[in-house]
Amino acid sequence: MINREDALVLLNKHLSNKNTIKHCLATAIVMEALAEKFGEDTEVYYLTGLLHDIDLDTIGDDFEKHALLAIDLLEEAELTTEMKNAILAHNSHKPLETMIEKCLWIADPVNGLVVASGLMQPDKKLEQVKLRSLKKKFKSKNFAAGASREQMSYCEEMGIELIDFLELSLTAMTAKAEVLGM
Repeated sequence: MINREDALVLLNKHLSNKNTIKHCLATAIVMEALAEKFGEDTEVYYLTGLLHDIDLDTIGDDFEKHALLAIDLLEEAELTTEMKNAILAHNSHKPLETMIEKCLWIADPVNGLVVASGLMQPDKKLEQVKLRSLKKKFKSKNFAAGASREQMSYCEEMGIELIDFLELSLTAMTAKAEVLGM
């Protein structure tokens, strides 16, 4: 299986948009925290989150191909079947069945909400974002409108209260803010 360093090189080879790369890094960070919470393999979860959107520059406007093309781009990365299935499930190419699939489903949108909240701070730093404010912004459908509240709320079906999921995500991303440039 690919290691973090090689995965980042591969990601940068296929993605040119710095915000998309930041999104992939943030997803990886949240995935790693979820793996720790559920006693899963942190490396597998991190790499799955990091590589889940590797095809966004390649698919153009054809979102039906999203994740399918990612699997093709990742063929030489030697990902496990569970990792590939999670990538497929995050764009609804298969139903959510396993823990890693469900974790990617909720981790993908939450980092958009957290990053947008950080960008609203005077110094644009995640450390300034308060959980109470994040929860309030979650309730505001117009704030970070692309961050699916329905997907994030799925955490409750996984046994995590929404406020706890938001806290886990914010804490994980704040701890690695330098990687995200925030």
